[in-house]
Amino acid sequence: MARVTVQEFQRVVLHQSGAAPVVLGPGRHRYRKRRSALTLVDLRPTLLKVTGQEILTADGVGVRAAVVVRYAVVDALAWVLASDATTAPAERLYLAAQLAIRDVVATRSAEDLLIARAEVGAGLAERVRDEAGDIGADVQAVDLRDLSFPGELRRSFAQVALARQEAAAALERARGETATLRSLANAARTLDGNPALRELRGLLAVERSGGTLVFKGGDAAAPR
Repeated sequence: MARVTVQEFQRVVLHQSGAAPVVLGPGRHRYRKRRSALTLVDLRPTLLKVTGQEILTADGVGVRAAVVVRYAVVDALAWVLASDATTAPAERLYLAAQLAIRDVVATRSAEDLLIARAEVGAGLAERVRDEAGDIGADVQAVDLRDLSFPGELRRSFAQVALARQEAAAALERARGETATLRSLANAARTLDGNPALRELRGLLAVERSGGTLVFKGGDAAAPR
């Protein structure tokens, strides 16, 4: 007899000749070593990096997209049984992510992809999650790690962004000038209807500037 120790974050699928596979949980287990095989499965969250691939957008622009799939195995037996002689379960998940990227990118324009990157990731996760469920995994998220555009298109996007910022700054300056003119117009109307207030305003202006007042026989004062 042989022994195997399974950690809390692991499961072991035991294959014995002539018997159905058995999943061993955390703890120490004994099994017949002869004609038996063990497959260790890690249940901890894992990152699967899908390298960049060239894809045409809906408006015919070639972009390079790469994603990261965050997943965890939730059914050790399904995960092990999903493997065959040529394809491992992680490879099936990798292929599903590649196909999902192609489907999502091909239905959006280049500008839409640049603006809605977070939405693109959510759409990818939904598509990959279906395949993951069939092989005993749970996809937690699919993050769009890299989205590269041709050099000319990147410069065009930068120019558009700069033009928008300049337009926003010009609009803000115009709003400030309009508010100032409105305030001056209101002040002028108030002074025209109240001569005493106009004289008081003149006195305050002289006081702030450090000038000298010269009184010429009446109540009026002339600044110097």
